[in-house]
Amino acid sequence: MEPGEAGYYTRSRKAVRSYFKAIRQDAARQEEGREDSEPPIETPGTPGNQSAITPVCDRCHDLIYNSRGVSIAHPSTEDIAESIAESPFARNHVYHVLDAADFPMSLIPSLQTSLSLAKPRSQNRRSQHSFSRKPTLSFIITRSDLLGPSKEMVDRMMPYFQSVLRDALGRPGRNMRLGNVHLVSAKRGWWTKEIKESIWKRGGGNWMVGKFNVGKSNLFEVLFPKGSGERAPVCAELQDEQSSATNELLSETSLLPPARPETPFPVLPLVSSLPGTTASPIRLSFGGHRGELIDLPGLERGDLDQYVQTEHRRDLVMTHRPNVAQHNIKPGQSLLLGGGLVRITPLLDEADPSTIMMAYPFVPIEAHTTSTEKAVGTQLQERQSGIRSILADGAGAKIASAGKISLATDVTKNRAASVLRAGVPLSRLPFRLYSTDILIEGLGWVELVCQVRRPRQPSQPTSVAHPSVESEASDSQPTNADHHLSDPQGIFVPFGQPKPVRSHDVAESAFPQVEIFTPNGQHVSQRPPLGAWQLWSHGQKQRQKLAATVRPRRPMKGAKKREKLARRAQATA
Repeated sequence: MEPGEAGYYTRSRKAVRSYFKAIRQDAARQEEGREDSEPPIETPGTPGNQSAITPVCDRCHDLIYNSRGVSIAHPSTEDIAESIAESPFARNHVYHVLDAADFPMSLIPSLQTSLSLAKPRSQNRRSQHSFSRKPTLSFIITRSDLLGPSKEMVDRMMPYFQSVLRDALGRPGRNMRLGNVHLVSAKRGWWTKEIKESIWKRGGGNWMVGKFNVGKSNLFEVLFPKGSGERAPVCAELQDEQSSATNELLSETSLLPPARPETPFPVLPLVSSLPGTTASPIRLSFGGHRGELIDLPGLERGDLDQYVQTEHRRDLVMTHRPNVAQHNIKPGQSLLLGGGLVRITPLLDEADPSTIMMAYPFVPIEAHTTSTEKAVGTQLQERQSGIRSILADGAGAKIASAGKISLATDVTKNRAASVLRAGVPLSRLPFRLYSTDILIEGLGWVELVCQVRRPRQPSQPTSVAHPSVESEASDSQPTNADHHLSDPQGIFVPFGQPKPVRSHDVAESAFPQVEIFTPNGQHVSQRPPLGAWQLWSHGQKQRQKLAATVRPRRPMKGAKKREKLARRAQATA
């Protein structure tokens, strides 16, 4: 075993030396025949208490105290299927954990067939979910607090996420009921209590499957039924239970490690932003071994962090809602994210300076609007500029075009609602607003909105709920490995995009377009617009309006004097 790998220990570490010292002391007491005598009274953390001083490996030590480490090799869906097949329970349930930051890019479309899961319920009202020995499936979209400040606001987005998820699942999800989708937040505790109760009532094997850095370990800590609703035993009882438990040997051919001794409050998995922190399945029993919650290692998600400087890799993980500002991109300008990690160049007519594209980057890295010529030189690392870049050395040579996309969703009704409420009909407006969301793998999304002049022709683009790019390649569903936007012919093929709505009156060039440049032309995708900017701005306006109507607090100047005078008047009376 090499240094830095999971399970490697350095003997010079103080915790390791104390552990071996405790073992030698126990061996010496046994040789002297002191094992039958009354043991000394010890407290947790003393050398005699081996269960409390068992050290962690060097990799976990660096993750906890130094925030650094080496990622493990990510398993495949076949490895996950073999692990679930070794479950000791007859009833199993799989929680497919997705990330709200780049939803639905963290989806594994082939999970249903790869894991041989039970057939999901359809939208047929007579659909009955008959008993099956196959594992069942639920979707958990975690980190939903990144979408909005309140639980009620996020819950109103559920129809949108169900629609996008159904489109991303392709033909198998066309008639799926999708009543098993949950928008949760482990940080705020949104809907985690209900899922925890369902895990406790169901029992059996509960498996958490997903790609790395989607929040599985954070969610595992919140969903595990600690205490199991019973009396928490004292420390001595826990020590006796662990010492009397038999340790199972790990088979060389088994992908599932032995279950740990059940305790009401076990040591939970390590949480870190490092990709591949969970090295092996973590099994924790609850309810007297009536069930288990298993955290599986994350599947491959992409290598975008490999093109970023080491000290900035942790900045790619969105830990809280960012402060989003509107960026107006004029003809001849581009939007740079992270100083060149992603470049979005609108394809606007430079002869018409009135056309402006608005961008709202919901990402944890810096966004900068500059001229396209300067943006190209900065991204390719061929020009020195004042823009702070997080690109690694030599990453500029890997930059390639991810394809051209169209903003094909008509959002005029939502964006021009005040004008429509004033009595102006939609057909009389001299402009149209089109929008889309550009997803960046594991990073976040960028909402793009462009206002274009209404053409003189009587026929107009049909406003649809989820339109897509009109291309021949969009009729086929892309594979999970292809996250990039362009096929070998350069035609834009978005990830999980619904079947295009064809209009014989409007050409594809009628929609505004942008071109995206990323490392190797990958790590990006597209979805119908969520409209998060309007939701956030509307909520901010409501809070400002409420603050203006609330009566201000009376000043505290002279309050003590008035109380003193009141007490004197009461005493004299």
